[in-house]
Amino acid sequence: LSGELLTMYQALIARRAAGEPLQYIVGTQEFYGLEFEVTPDVLIPRPETELIVEETLRLAANIAQPVILDVGTGSGCIAVTLARELDDAQVIATDISPAALAVARRNAERNGVADRIEFIEGDLLSEVTRRADFIVSNPPYIAEAEVPTLQREVRDWEPQIALTDFGDGLQFYRRLLADAPNHLNPGGYLIFEMGYQQAETIKAFVDRNVWRDPKALSDLQGIARTLVLTLR
Repeated sequence: LSGELLTMYQALIARRAAGEPLQYIVGTQEFYGLEFEVTPDVLIPRPETELIVEETLRLAANIAQPVILDVGTGSGCIAVTLARELDDAQVIATDISPAALAVARRNAERNGVADRIEFIEGDLLSEVTRRADFIVSNPPYIAEAEVPTLQREVRDWEPQIALTDFGDGLQFYRRLLADAPNHLNPGGYLIFEMGYQQAETIKAFVDRNVWRDPKALSDLQGIARTLVLTLR
């Protein structure tokens, strides 16, 4: 290597040695076969989140022109992937963070679906005025007390607002279960990711008069990671 390249390389190694995630250093992460820009303003997409995409695609196969709300879109990985996979879908992506929305918009441009996603700044569903066939979400679900136990790449580098609700880690599920019926069409679906060992606790929140029996999907490690609910 030339002296200049060696200096650049050593600087990158120093960043990684300090715990900065590789994805932030190189600036991208693959998700569902697509490339996404990632910055410290957004959570790094994880493979288990692809479960939300897979289940939505399966259920949407029988719905013409589905309307999909991605709540807390972050990098936009879910919204952009669904827009790419479903040519006739209308996708709306919300996030409380303007910086995260800026990244999501760039990812929509990068993957050729910018004209098919509406981005809305707001807290969960607070600024959404229309009903949808799907509400999908990977909300912050780590309890504040657990944050110090996370690996340093996550704890020290990823945005806290995307990791924790600064409470028991269950706040956003309570809100989604209460608010989603006002934004779903009859028979619509609420699909969200959950934390490790949260499935049974969250199922206990579900009002069976509002939702049909929830279905939990497990990731490749056998962990119940995604919950699927159908509005009655």
